[in-house]
Amino acid sequence: MRTRCSERAARLALVALVCALGAAGCGKSGIANKPLVPPEELPSAWPQGNTDPLKITDQLTLSIPLQFERAAIHHGKATRALLFGQSDRAEAQFDFFLPDFSGYTLQNYQNDADPTKVEVVYLHAGDPHEADADAAGEYPPNMLKRAMQDLNPDNPKEMYGLKCYQGRVLSDRLTCYGKRDEHEDILLYVKVPPFAAEDTFPVMQARYFSRRYGGVRIAWRAHVNNLPRWHDIDSQIWKFIDAWKVEPAPPAR
Repeated sequence: MRTRCSERAARLALVALVCALGAAGCGKSGIANKPLVPPEELPSAWPQGNTDPLKITDQLTLSIPLQFERAAIHHGKATRALLFGQSDRAEAQFDFFLPDFSGYTLQNYQNDADPTKVEVVYLHAGDPHEADADAAGEYPPNMLKRAMQDLNPDNPKEMYGLKCYQGRVLSDRLTCYGKRDEHEDILLYVKVPPFAAEDTFPVMQARYFSRRYGGVRIAWRAHVNNLPRWHDIDSQIWKFIDAWKVEPAPPAR
């Protein structure tokens, strides 16, 4: 039987392989990616249309407009790998740009370090029991409880509707916690200055489990200068998810 740990190990192995094949997308500076095709091979306009339906959970199937898919520039479509141990489920990724939540163009595609870009790193099915008290996983209240073992609970900084904690041992990031909507919370990791010389794209990153659509895990990241808009960014991601939801394909006969 595949366990959570074994699935995580397999997942990490895949990430390592992807990084080995395309190291530019996994660099220490975080969000920047190298172009998938040389400029001389670019089409005259960004590909139009939508991805094939991606089954995330039994309650959520997405068809993502190609303007939000970086990989669409490569032969006009984006590919997806199925999740380990879930042969009918996929993982979604997409990107958009502030301030108006727009998609890719032939111009912004060329800028590897665009500080207005937001990356949804993953959206995939989670374990519904992650929301149980003290359960492992990415449910924010449980994550915060575990994190507080290493955080200084005294005098958290109030920032943009978040409580941000320093580590008991000072580090280059804050752990920030707050309400993302009426029902659920969010936890973000936020880089703080001074930034290391090699960290040319300091990021803030959210990673959490939501009960919505049967239970999903989501992670997104953006340049740390966008921290004042963290709530707008997170809300827009869910607006996209709701708007791109389609009926699942009928089972094969």
